[in-house]
Amino acid sequence: MNIYLALLGFATMVIITVVLLKKKMSILLAFTTIPLVAGIIALLINGQNFNVIGDWVTTGIGKTSDITLMMLFSLPYFMLMDDTGLFDDIVKAIMKRVPISAPVICILTVVVACIVELDGSITSVFLITVPLMLPLYEKFDIDKRVLPFLISVAILIMCNTPWNPKILRAATLFETPGASTHLFLKLLPIQIFMVLLLIAVAVFFGLRARKKHQGEVQVSNEELLAQFKDTELTRHNMFWVNLLLTAFLIFVLIAFQSIPQYYVFAFGLVVALAINFHDLGQQTKLLKKYAASLFPVAPAVLLSGVVVGVMQESGMLEAMVQALMAVVPSAIGPYLYIIIALFATPLMLLFTNDTWFYALMPLVISFSAKYGVPADVVIVTLFMNFGSMISVIAQPQLYIATDLTGISIDQHIKFSWLKLWAFNIAVVAFGVATGVFLP
Repeated sequence: MNIYLALLGFATMVIITVVLLKKKMSILLAFTTIPLVAGIIALLINGQNFNVIGDWVTTGIGKTSDITLMMLFSLPYFMLMDDTGLFDDIVKAIMKRVPISAPVICILTVVVACIVELDGSITSVFLITVPLMLPLYEKFDIDKRVLPFLISVAILIMCNTPWNPKILRAATLFETPGASTHLFLKLLPIQIFMVLLLIAVAVFFGLRARKKHQGEVQVSNEELLAQFKDTELTRHNMFWVNLLLTAFLIFVLIAFQSIPQYYVFAFGLVVALAINFHDLGQQTKLLKKYAASLFPVAPAVLLSGVVVGVMQESGMLEAMVQALMAVVPSAIGPYLYIIIALFATPLMLLFTNDTWFYALMPLVISFSAKYGVPADVVIVTLFMNFGSMISVIAQPQLYIATDLTGISIDQHIKFSWLKLWAFNIAVVAFGVATGVFLP
């Protein structure tokens, strides 16, 4: 074991985490410069030629290029579907057919948040779901703190879709074609369990509010539907076409994993633009609009490859793993990733999403591999970092949720963190019991 490489690797991980947590440096700058400096020091330790660092960077970027390309096309596709009103029409179809009561309102919160999160934007989930549901929470005297809590868990559930930025981050750590689809299918039983568990929790909150509330409250479905507003981009007449196109793309992702994922969404995006908006000028205008949402997420995912590439190819990661194996008792070693997963909620207060995926997870993946635990098992076990939904550093969109709801961020954290940790533990226990989180 090269102790100097191990110390350099741990120092690099700590420095990246600290500068991002304290907002001393942008993600892009941190992922570009810090591993470069560490790589140069590693070259001096190894006595290697300086030219090799270019190979390390190229190898790392090669791990993330396909995922970045998918993000480049998948996020604009689902934003386009959102603009055409596809998700609104699905939500309205559900709301037309259900009687309104406190338990139903809480369930609808989960359903609406899950549908809106299909476009991969956490901001839009809060901006759409909170204003839509808040008046009903007030009329039915449901604790307003329940609203951002239910939405937060729904967001975590839907981060599992193959095009979501979060699972695309995870996919960069798993070197196989169609990595995000593979992880999606592996996580699907966990996702179904979480949906059922969250609906049960939503019913509990709704029943508690109904028991507490005095008197009957009448809200018509028409009053609820009136909150949906059309825009110049809305295309109600294209609902079935857009729905079938989206279903076709998802089918191709799952059934034909040899086709590059980015091409599937590139095809979907250009076809969707052409059939919904015939004017080429408007298509260009929309693409420019969607491009703004890709920064800095897409470049950060691409440049994360520099971190992984330099740490792996320089030998830092291997030295760190050997150091951990010397410290962690062998009886605990095979289960270290599960222990970390059980404490993911409080641990996320020490990480951002990027440092969780690109600093912590590569180390745990390499360490667990020594005990025969495959990379995809470690990734799906650590994927549900519930604590991100009480950390404004990891998820600054929480300020939007609390401001719109009319509660303070402290109220949200105090109300949610133990419940999120309980969800965390329940999901890990279910994953272990069903074998999803085991080799």
